[in-house]
Amino acid sequence: MLNHLLETRWTRTITGLAIAAAIAVPLYLLLQHRDSPAPAASSTTSSTPAPSGNPTADRVHELKALEQELAKKPEHTPILLRMAQISSELGKPADAISYLRRLVKADPGNIDGRLELSRLLYENNDVQNALKETLAILDTNPKQVDALYNAGAIYANLNNIALARTYWSRAVAADPNSDSGGKARDGLGKIDGAVPATR
Repeated sequence: MLNHLLETRWTRTITGLAIAAAIAVPLYLLLQHRDSPAPAASSTTSSTPAPSGNPTADRVHELKALEQELAKKPEHTPILLRMAQISSELGKPADAISYLRRLVKADPGNIDGRLELSRLLYENNDVQNALKETLAILDTNPKQVDALYNAGAIYANLNNIALARTYWSRAVAADPNSDSGGKARDGLGKIDGAVPATR
């Protein structure tokens, strides 16, 4: 059972569910851009309306402008990623998922797009497809620390502690100083503290 979205902006952080009968362990499915959300293509700047002071109206106007740009450049990944972000902010996860599916079809190696698709699928209770998208990243990049952490978090939420431990251990080994590596180390500490060790 998914508790709640920690923040409403484009951070890709969620809480997880209990991993043992009486112990709730908060898990963070970290799917975050390297620096900031992908900007729309530079050519959209001139067609994007000036801010109105109404964030919802501004997003709707930006989305319409991006639709026009996408018509000129079908399957342009930065535009699709931004459209998914706006759709998510507008509370339209099905639209966001649709844009992200188009993005990963056009650019299967786009890690940010695939991570975000996985997050949205997970939040919309499509856990198996969320896991599938996460593992697809690891098929091509076995040391991608965010995907390793996310796989561990999904398995922990499925109460598969052995696989959670495996993926989190790999995340720590891949990049112990990263945010995901640190969260994986925290997750390992929590499951090791929650589950009695067998000797």
